[in-house]
Amino acid sequence: MFIAFLSLVAGVLTVLAPCVLPFLPVIVGGSLGHGSRRRPYLIAGSLVASLLVFTLLLKASTAFLSIDPRIWAIGSGTLVVLLGLAMLFPRVWSRVAQWTRLDSSHGLLDKARAQRSETTGALLTGAALGPVFSSCSPTYAWVIATVLPASPVAGMIYLGIYCVGVAGALLAISLAGRKLINRLGWAGNPRGRFQRAVAVLFIVVGLLVATGVDKQLQTWAADKFPSLSAFEQGLIPSSDAVPGVAGDSQSRALGSAPELSGITHWVNSEPTTLQAQRGKVVLVDFWTYSCINCMRTQPYLNAWYDRYHAAGLEIIGVHAPEFAFEKVPENVERAVREAGIRYPVALDNDFATWKAFKNQYWPAKYLIDKDGTVRWTHFGEGGYDQAEAQIRELLGEGGDKAEVSGDVLHPTPGQSPETYLGMRRASGNQMELVGGEHDYGQPEGPQDTNRWTLSGRWSADEESVTALQDGAQLRYRFAGSEVYLVMDGPAGAKVRVHVEGMDSPGGADVQGETVTLSGARLYRLVRLPQATEGATVTLTFDAGVRANAFTFG
Repeated sequence: MFIAFLSLVAGVLTVLAPCVLPFLPVIVGGSLGHGSRRRPYLIAGSLVASLLVFTLLLKASTAFLSIDPRIWAIGSGTLVVLLGLAMLFPRVWSRVAQWTRLDSSHGLLDKARAQRSETTGALLTGAALGPVFSSCSPTYAWVIATVLPASPVAGMIYLGIYCVGVAGALLAISLAGRKLINRLGWAGNPRGRFQRAVAVLFIVVGLLVATGVDKQLQTWAADKFPSLSAFEQGLIPSSDAVPGVAGDSQSRALGSAPELSGITHWVNSEPTTLQAQRGKVVLVDFWTYSCINCMRTQPYLNAWYDRYHAAGLEIIGVHAPEFAFEKVPENVERAVREAGIRYPVALDNDFATWKAFKNQYWPAKYLIDKDGTVRWTHFGEGGYDQAEAQIRELLGEGGDKAEVSGDVLHPTPGQSPETYLGMRRASGNQMELVGGEHDYGQPEGPQDTNRWTLSGRWSADEESVTALQDGAQLRYRFAGSEVYLVMDGPAGAKVRVHVEGMDSPGGADVQGETVTLSGARLYRLVRLPQATEGATVTLTFDAGVRANAFTFG
């Protein structure tokens, strides 16, 4: 219910977002018509229908058909331009209608044609703007990226509620605008200056959409007027732990722990259940092996298991994959060995246990007492002293505390945010990311901090970008002292790493300036002696190497 409410509010906010405001005159102008009070409703309705259909086409094009999503934008922009030309040159349109036998000299047919044309124009206006609106809402992107893949039915319900919010706000604006303009009779003249101005606006907007310039304007607007976009973004439920920030902790009885379900594979253990662990204190840890936040937590989990397992503590690592390659049991088994994990690990590839716990984070800890009641939770990094205190209390354990050993990683204040590279959740790109295969030129101008660019030939899918030629490059201007990148590709393929002003990038997986791929995992590329507020790392890829996401320290 809460997510449904957020979807409705987000739909209303989308109409007021900086990237949509330039289109409102088009909608108000398109709502004008002689004798038709239905036009605002037709425009709003067709826009919503277009948005829903566009969503399905976008998912199909990226998942099955490999159609560049820009094709839809070009088609939408072209349609808006044609509508504007028809408004700007009504006589030309009349001649075309006569030539194509769409016109008639019979008065009754003329009225029918006029009404039909008016209805068609309204429907086409809304349909053309649907794909444009789809790029203006973080909530829309969130539904596409996270809800639809996990639950198509829930995703379409939330998207439908979001569209109701969009349609309601558009209707309010359109009807208010219509009432105002109806008082100004001169504005309703189809050959008058106002209608011609609206027609020109249609053409300009269509050209901006078809050429992709509207994306640049949206970025500028978001920078200049961030308040509404930031507010809407803040409404979106987070699905990832925030690097370097301790999550919420609770230490009261939170009800019975749900049972493990949908587990597809076990590592370090035969299949087990929480019911079978009654009489023990159980720590359920949700993690995924390429997550840097989980890696920073791992030394503490290993230390607690070594210290308290004999006293009655069991840890069950529930591995919920973020990327497709993390569903492969062999990949998880290797990651478990490399991390020195000795406790049971359950592969929750379909997120069944994740959903049973109503979890939203990597990592997330649920501490369960001997009676099966959840007594303490923590989301994200940190809270290690509190976690151990809770374990000791439930076990009634005294004596020495656990000793944490190994390479303990820590976040850096002000570090760059986690950055996804695939089409589904791409963020921070300083150039337009194109689905499918594309040649990217050398970036122009200075690169902003927390932004990345591609050059050379690449292919982009929902989860990653893949180099299609030797020498293809990815540049990221980062803040912090460490850079990590989740990668996969042919065994032995290489990635060259160069940090401006540095002789060596210093990452643990780098020899000299070269990383040699050895499976799908997180690679440690850069480790600086002290944090930087802005330095550019240039990665040069062999063909076939696939990159998923950056994280930082």
